[in-house]
Amino acid sequence: MDALRTSKASSQRGLTLIELVVVLTLIGLSMAVLVPEAGAWIRNLSVRNAGESVRAGIEKARLEALRRNAPMSFWLVSDTSKALSDGCSLSGTGPSWVVSGSSPAGKCGAAVSETVDPQLVDKWSAADGSSGVELKAVDEAGAAVSSVTFNSLGQAVAGGSQIVRIDVSHSTSGARALRVVIQAGGSVRLCDPAASGDDPRRC
Repeated sequence: MDALRTSKASSQRGLTLIELVVVLTLIGLSMAVLVPEAGAWIRNLSVRNAGESVRAGIEKARLEALRRNAPMSFWLVSDTSKALSDGCSLSGTGPSWVVSGSSPAGKCGAAVSETVDPQLVDKWSAADGSSGVELKAVDEAGAAVSSVTFNSLGQAVAGGSQIVRIDVSHSTSGARALRVVIQAGGSVRLCDPAASGDDPRRC
């Protein structure tokens, strides 16, 4: 009977103070190692999300131009609200975008329509998983621009100030930058300017 009580008492014993300190120390060390890695992963994910979204938006403009047999444009806009508002303006640094038939400046809050100005097709806000991301759109001469227009054949309109490249980076250092490249024929590619050699991600 006494042996049973002793066994029961020992099985109910809790952690000692030393064991608790060791466990807390291990948790603290693990957090110190994992938190910076998690931060870098989140920043890289934000850059990737923005890059994929921009590429998809440009593709949408191109396909819509083909479908409608009419010019269609991709525009970078300054608005960062979750639902783009009519307070938006065109910006070569985005970070959000709109696909429409005419300039969406001051009209980003418009509903999707094939007839009502600006004939909005689609839009995306950087607030959707890409906070802290920075965009820089340039034309062939390296000048800042905010849009690219596709003709009824799905080709980027030649001449004028048309986006040929958008660099996607993060405001915090340490994230891997990406680049969206638009070819004259209309093809769009997301690539890594830091990749080298035979890496298929290379720009």
